[in-house]
Amino acid sequence: MKEVISLPAGRTQKIIQKYLIHAHPHPRPYKEAEFVALRKKGGIMDTLYNVQHEVVLCPRNENLNEQINHLNENFQERLKGYIQERSNTFGFDEKEEYKFYLLEIKRYLNHLPRTATTSQAHTYFTFNELTSGRQIVLRESEMKKQ
Repeated sequence: MKEVISLPAGRTQKIIQKYLIHAHPHPRPYKEAEFVALRKKGGIMDTLYNVQHEVVLCPRNENLNEQINHLNENFQERLKGYIQERSNTFGFDEKEEYKFYLLEIKRYLNHLPRTATTSQAHTYFTFNELTSGRQIVLRESEMKKQ
C-alpha cells in the first residue's frame, strides 16, 4: 500500500471541498493508498484526506438511491449533493461508472507543497515528504532515484 496518492482536481476542487467527495472514471490503475492529496492549478496541494469509504456507481443511473442505500445517511446526502452539483456544472464524461471517494480532512498543508514540475497524472508521495514543511516536494519515484 502507498502512503499518499495525489490526484489532479482541477475545476472540481470547489465541490470536492464542499461535499468532501472526489470522483473519477472507473476503472483506473491506481494503487491503494492510505491518504489522498488533491492538486489545484499549478500542482499545489493544501489538504491531506483520509478515505472514509469508496463506492463505484453510475452517477446518471435513475436508480441512484438503490445503488447507495447501503451507505449511512450522511454519505448518501453528500453523494447526492455532489452528483447533482457536478452534473449541473462540470459534468460527468461518457464513461458510465465512476469511483467516488468519501473523504475526511486529515491535515491541512499550510506550506502548500507542490512538485518542481506539474503533471496531469496521478502520482504518489510519502507522508513525511508532504508534511515536511517544504514547498517543493519530491514524488515517491524521485526519492528512490536519490
